[in-house]
Amino acid sequence: MKSIFTIVIALVVYTGGFAQVDAYSEDVKKCIGSNGTISYYEGVVDQMFVMLEKQFESQNVPQNTWKEVKKVKTDAMKELAQMLVSAYRGHFSHEDVKNMNTLYSSKAGKNMFKPEELTEGDKVVLSEFYKSDTGQKVLGSQESITDSMSKISEIWSGDLYKSVIEKLSEKGYNL
Repeated sequence: MKSIFTIVIALVVYTGGFAQVDAYSEDVKKCIGSNGTISYYEGVVDQMFVMLEKQFESQNVPQNTWKEVKKVKTDAMKELAQMLVSAYRGHFSHEDVKNMNTLYSSKAGKNMFKPEELTEGDKVVLSEFYKSDTGQKVLGSQESITDSMSKISEIWSGDLYKSVIEKLSEKGYNL
């Protein structure tokens, strides 16, 4: 009887742990969506395809092939988001991420990326955020998180580029 009770408790704890990890991941994904990180990388992918189309211009790759190859973007963005979750996990608690999401969903948080629209009230809200424990973590980890994100970006973009080149090669288009 004791062993059954122990197994049930272990399963509850195990399942609860996964729910927390999933909630953390979802909150980070919301955060990187709100703070412009995902939009930035979507632009990077779009620019990569512009560059590739120029590189493969002499190959006369049909538009329907490009359209098919560009479908990798969706999965690539999901992969990047998951990689960024791991970077955030090393720097911020779930509560920190929730606090960042609260800021980014506020008027001040939305305006912080458009300095010309910042009001005095927005500046006060931002100042208070950066005085908070979470804000201090954000400020204190900027160099480290930038380094982590730079490494992630390098790995991710290299893998994405190779993947697209392989897909084009499989279709008979080579540089």
